[in-house]
Amino acid sequence: MCRYPKVAMVLAAALFGGLLVCAGVGLAPCAATSASAQDQTTLTVTSDPAGGLRATASLRLPVPPSLVQQVLTDYDNWPHLFGVTMRIARLDRQPDRVITEFYIQHPILPGESRLMCDNRVPPGGGLITTFLEGDFKRYERTWKLGPDGSDAATKAELDLLVEVKTLAPDWLMALALERQLERHFRILRETVEALARAH
Repeated sequence: MCRYPKVAMVLAAALFGGLLVCAGVGLAPCAATSASAQDQTTLTVTSDPAGGLRATASLRLPVPPSLVQQVLTDYDNWPHLFGVTMRIARLDRQPDRVITEFYIQHPILPGESRLMCDNRVPPGGGLITTFLEGDFKRYERTWKLGPDGSDAATKAELDLLVEVKTLAPDWLMALALERQLERHFRILRETVEALARAH
């Protein structure tokens, strides 16, 4: 879990009084770390010096890398893969890339946030997603996939850099991002395991 001083008091103030400032809550370092022994997943969220947040994660998935690759590049089903409400506005499949445009609803942000990205599969697999335009300042996501001990399991590594156009403080966005990614990893695991059973 992410541990911040006086988080409960700050959240109550933000929810009921509209206050976003609380003495003793610092942004440096703004870090959240979680780990699950059950699924061998580690996740760290920190403030990026240039702004926004960086999340790094390592997951062990009990299926071959080819099945994980199949799920990560199933763009039509991305709204089901993440822990927030998303709707597809555009999918433009080109020989070397796929342009995706989504509108995303986030529990702590008003309305929808537009996110248009370029998605490419690098040699050897994985996925590189880069920001094109929308309601973000930066969005860069890289998945690296490889066998974990054997071809029957996958070591998946995520590097995510995200900066949203918002007045919400980094510590609050870090809490939200950590919870969102934990849901995303859980859904990803359930999806690849269901795909493996279907094969």
